[in-house]
Amino acid sequence: MAERLTVIDGRTLEYKGLFEPRELYTVIDQLFREHGFDKKEFKNSEHVYKDSKQIVLDLRPYKKLSDYVKVEVKIQIVGYKLKEVEIENKGLKKKMFNGLVEVKFSAYIITDYESAWETKPFYYMIRMLVDKFIYKGYISEAKSELITITNTAYDEVRSYLNMQRYT
Repeated sequence: MAERLTVIDGRTLEYKGLFEPRELYTVIDQLFREHGFDKKEFKNSEHVYKDSKQIVLDLRPYKKLSDYVKVEVKIQIVGYKLKEVEIENKGLKKKMFNGLVEVKFSAYIITDYESAWETKPFYYMIRMLVDKFIYKGYISEAKSELITITNTAYDEVRSYLNMQRYT
């Protein structure tokens, strides 16, 4: 079984106002593509109620640094009480949503994600020693890079949402 080291746990961003979910998704997708991440989309659902909608997205961009170490960012986007609004900006009509959005970021370093060192107890002990003494610098470098990328994603999403206030 792979070991999961939590680097950032639940850094939350809340926003209330106008936004476009597709554009928010595109901002996140482009950022992680620029940094060489692949993506998994675990959940993408929309719940429709009488007077509003709720959107739930669970994205998990990941990057394999080696056959042994993988980094993953978990992004949960939940939109509450969303109402579709049509606005006019410079003569163009655009459909957007008005409501409350919560974006939660968590970041993980996953070692031995293929469970290659789990077959025998002796291999497990060797893996623990290798983690502690040989890969220590490599994992700390991956940790600092992951923190930087996650904070950049947080800032990009915050900037995008703050820009939407002035549309």
